Amino acid sequence: MIRRFLRISRSILEEWTAMFSGRFPPYHKMGIAVALITTAAFSIILSHDVVFEAPVAVIDLDQSRWSAQLIEKLNASPYMQVERVVHSPADPRRMTAHDRVQAVIFIPKDAQASLLRGAQTVRLGTYLDDSNTAQNGELISQLNEITAELSAETAVSRPGGVSALGQTTAGTEALLSPLRMGFRYLANPTGQGATGTVINFLLFFSLMFHGLTSLMIIGRLRVTGVWNASVLSGSLVSLLLRGVPYALIYTTVVTTAISVLTTFGQLRFAGSIWQFVPALFLGAMANTWVAYLLSWNCKNPGEGAGRMIFLVPVGFILGGATMAVGFLHGWVKFASFGIPLVWIFNFWRDIGLRGIDWAGMADLWGSFFGYLTFIALLVGIRFWREEVKMMADRKDAWETLRDVENAPAEPDPFPDPDGRRGEPIFPEVVRRNTSDLLQ
Repeated sequence: MIRRFLRISRSILEEWTAMFSGRFPPYHKMGIAVALITTAAFSIILSHDVVFEAPVAVIDLDQSRWSAQLIEKLNASPYMQVERVVHSPADPRRMTAHDRVQAVIFIPKDAQASLLRGAQTVRLGTYLDDSNTAQNGELISQLNEITAELSAETAVSRPGGVSALGQTTAGTEALLSPLRMGFRYLANPTGQGATGTVINFLLFFSLMFHGLTSLMIIGRLRVTGVWNASVLSGSLVSLLLRGVPYALIYTTVVTTAISVLTTFGQLRFAGSIWQFVPALFLGAMANTWVAYLLSWNCKNPGEGAGRMIFLVPVGFILGGATMAVGFLHGWVKFASFGIPLVWIFNFWRDIGLRGIDWAGMADLWGSFFGYLTFIALLVGIRFWREEVKMMADRKDAWETLRDVENAPAEPDPFPDPDGRRGEPIFPEVVRRNTSDLLQ
């Protein structure tokens, strides 16, 4: 037991030494630099997590007092800003070119007269720039709210309208709008950029460099000659725990960045940090183990680093950071949980944003431990198969060496010029090749 513990400790110390040796990527420096740059840069670049003061244009063919009031009301909304007003027909595609405006609102001719007569419903038009659908959510909601409010005001104020029924203000409002829906944002009510986008980038970029380093471990062990002599001659636990130093660095830098953002009021962390820290650490360990599977047959570190595209970027796309997970098919969503970053994003949303406690997270934790067991088992299968292959090669090498040593000596066909008898020759090439296998 003590010998096994010492062997595991030596494997962890070897990775820690390699990280600080200067001959392997210094992940401790990269992790700190990425966390600092990501947190600082994106906190400065991003103003909010939703679009405020979205630029809009208005095509006003009515040119009435009511249309002017509507434009003023639109401009007063915190979610839009009227950049341009034209009073003649125009092409909305040209108006949205070069991202000058996000939407074009169309007010038809004789809109005020039709509203006062009440003969028919006046329909306003909105042309949305859907080149990026994520930017239009708040804009559509605010336009619907402003339109409903103006409709109620017009119905009350026009002659012969609902005010003629003699209802009170509350009764008139209930008559016009008997049912309304109220909205409240649970995780990010103020639309802070750090709560959503900045943290997503922090988790992604930090784990990307962590994965890059992990993908190079197998290749480094093979190049340095440690793979057969130390790794395969050791235990599976020693190999799995080689990712501990990198997981500690990842957990430390991400936790520190989140703590700084929370302390200075840039981030709202709703849950327990003591529940999120183990999720970060185990997620980083899972990232290392999946990197083992991807780079198992790599002969050098550079070959393993080239497989980064299969490890972390896919999780950033499918983990809900760039698009809603509802866009995905059911089987795609299920398969995405094979990527460690997807698990980390889910833990962040449940613990950091929603504030779910330990009891509420029991099912997710149980699934995550099942995932870790499955990944460790896959690494174990590859490890044991490689170990069996190495033992078979060693057995063949011993048999070859025994046959060579027992073979009769052959006289030298080219004796020395002084006439001495040729010395027996031992095939050193065979000995040297077999000794390499026995290391």
